[in-house]
Amino acid sequence: MAVVGAGIVGVAIAREITGRLPAAEVTVFDKADRLAAHQSGHTSGVVDPALAAQPGSEESKLARRGVELLVPFVSERGIPYRECGQLLVAQNTDEADRLEEILARAEANSIPGVRLLDRKEMLDVEPNARGVLALYAPHTAVTDYTALTEALASDVSAAGGTFRFGTEVTGFDVMSNEVRLRMRTAAPEQSEPAVGPDSSDDDSASGSDGDIGSDRDMDDQVYEAPRTYRGDNTTGPVIDFRDELRSRFGSQDWFKQVEDTIGSLSDRFTNPASGRSGHSGGGEPRHTGADEHREPAGRPRERTVRPEDTEVFDLVIVCAGLQADRLAAAAGFDEAPRIVPFTSDYYAIDDPAIDDPAEVVRGIISTVPDPSSPFSERSVVRGIRGGLVLGPNTIVSLGRERYDRHGFDLGDMGSTVGFKGFWKFAAQTAKTAARGAKPAVSTSAFVEEIRKFVPAIDASAVRADSRGIRAQAIDADGTLVDELRVTTRGRLTMVRSLPRSGAASALATAERVANQVLDGPAVADG
Repeated sequence: MAVVGAGIVGVAIAREITGRLPAAEVTVFDKADRLAAHQSGHTSGVVDPALAAQPGSEESKLARRGVELLVPFVSERGIPYRECGQLLVAQNTDEADRLEEILARAEANSIPGVRLLDRKEMLDVEPNARGVLALYAPHTAVTDYTALTEALASDVSAAGGTFRFGTEVTGFDVMSNEVRLRMRTAAPEQSEPAVGPDSSDDDSASGSDGDIGSDRDMDDQVYEAPRTYRGDNTTGPVIDFRDELRSRFGSQDWFKQVEDTIGSLSDRFTNPASGRSGHSGGGEPRHTGADEHREPAGRPRERTVRPEDTEVFDLVIVCAGLQADRLAAAAGFDEAPRIVPFTSDYYAIDDPAIDDPAEVVRGIISTVPDPSSPFSERSVVRGIRGGLVLGPNTIVSLGRERYDRHGFDLGDMGSTVGFKGFWKFAAQTAKTAARGAKPAVSTSAFVEEIRKFVPAIDASAVRADSRGIRAQAIDADGTLVDELRVTTRGRLTMVRSLPRSGAASALATAERVANQVLDGPAVADG
């Protein structure tokens, strides 16, 4: 058996399989050089209880079962896990009304201890929280998901399973009784930028007045104006990457060679008539899944690969996160849902000049989720090893696996801007996205947003921390897919999307996927 993807869910699935079938030979493939190289290794560590999940939904069931399985596992293996509680803080009456709705859902989903707190009660729990009303979930916890993934992987290895890193799966041939996996040596991955108190990252620099408001603090991905799209629901969004990218890379020779291509992309997807000229039938170009092999248009990197190899397996399970849609297309599955990458930046406070930064927040203080602005949630989290984590600060990414702030991947950009579902989502959220544009691209503005509900945060102590890229599945109609979707053909199973509580629900997801795979007709007949 093969599992493609060595993130927390892929490794949990491999562990579940080896536990149920001790004689199985399980191999886990990943093109990265380590476990949890992407989403699983770039989080704030919150064990998400899915407070706002629809009552009785699969998301709520997975979240609850996930915690039931997670707690005894981390206890047995000595993985850090701290039940610190979470406070959702409302700043106005609209948010207070949403808290009432979230409370009703949490109670319907039997999340223990959840209750509303007035201002005085709120301060008893978190003395530095500010708001008109709060919802308190006392059993919300934080953990170390990288350590959790490593512990799951050790169980796989102990059961005889193997891990093959630096191996990129490129395609599948699904037969009646086997799956042929096509693969090659992966190109060296882009190294992640250094972060920490001694990092030279511009986002961590503060002005002489203690504010983080200089131009250097702005995220290099975009400017303060929301240039990814503009307009309203009646006129439709308009894309223009050219000014932004020209200002960043215009002096470099390689950029001049790709500028015409960027202009062509812009014209094609903002002018329906011109978009039909390049392919028959009109509409968006057919996504074939082949663009995962394009060389990034940002900084060139050495690429040494051998010709494709083929190996045969009885069963294959794919849990590829950021590449889920491309591998699904390569296997002949329906293209939907598609993956749109969103960059999530996290910040930290751990300046030794501060006596105890963790005491500014005892557990987790968060904003109230807004359905009309799905990426606007902010939190201040007391980390599992002390200090504070602020974030995420989320915006559309210029590459699925680009963690630096000075490059982009033309193939990934084309995949995003060429997907009509992305523009439908953008049009639906344009008004709220425009309001949140400045905090999304300016560190100082982001910190000021945090200070609205935790004013004790010292802006001068905030530094840039990790950057993650979230694989958000989106349907063709622009609807965000925040549920577990699994599709199967013969002996090949593809995990197409995960719930928002994907890391916290990893063990439950593995249980669910294993049930579907091992109880399927292909396995029963075999």
